Amino acid sequence: MTDELSKTGGAAITIVDSATSSSDLVWAAAAQDAPSGTAFLVREQTAGRGRRGAGWSSSRGGMYFSMLLRPAISPRLWFGLSFVAALAIRQELARCLATVPVMLKWPNDVLAGGGKLCGILLEARGEVVVIGTGVNIAPVGALPGAKLPATSLVQLGDNTTDPETLARCYADTLMSRVMAYETDGFDPVRREWLSHCAHIEGMMRIARPEQLAAKKADAEKGGTNNIVEGRFAGLGADGALHLMQDDGERHVITTGDVDLVG
Repeated sequence: MTDELSKTGGAAITIVDSATSSSDLVWAAAAQDAPSGTAFLVREQTAGRGRRGAGWSSSRGGMYFSMLLRPAISPRLWFGLSFVAALAIRQELARCLATVPVMLKWPNDVLAGGGKLCGILLEARGEVVVIGTGVNIAPVGALPGAKLPATSLVQLGDNTTDPETLARCYADTLMSRVMAYETDGFDPVRREWLSHCAHIEGMMRIARPEQLAAKKADAEKGGTNNIVEGRFAGLGADGALHLMQDDGERHVITTGDVDLVG
């Protein structure tokens, strides 16, 4: 079942009752030369996904939304769209939760009330970027293997927000922020992101992709693998996370699995 197309702030949103994922629908539209701003909201996903293939609980009641972008900037600057999307959805969720701080965890998780409220997945192919965003609105159960407990708008006291309204507001904000990023660059995005960072000077434990593979191999052998741990020391001009160890060694992390310590 598909609802009629609705247009808002330059975005064209199609609402679908059920699909494997909203991003799958956007990629299918991209293959048909759909324009930037084409978006899908799915009421239930049967195969929602997160970063590096992680699952995302997608039962009815959440916002499962993806948008197609054809960025008017060099692909070397696409990294910033991850932070732009995080700031856009954080802005809307903060409006829903006026009395609950809504914070960001590198690179683009949204946290509130001690739990993960929202996740974002960027995928790029050719000249197209798809931004997939999942927000827990209705109460959700624990997801096996999750680094943080899941939380939801309802669990945090918001009993009025619905997926359609949130998606339309988010689409407007996201499109506006993407255009600003294309004009103004990453520096204002970086400064705003840091103002909402949940782990300023906090301790972190990070496994890079190669370390994750080694950790899995070690676990299968019954051994252990060292993971980089240190204090958050800032966000680079390229979006990289800077981590300072106790011995003064600085690590520059461009991708990895992040745990907050303590």
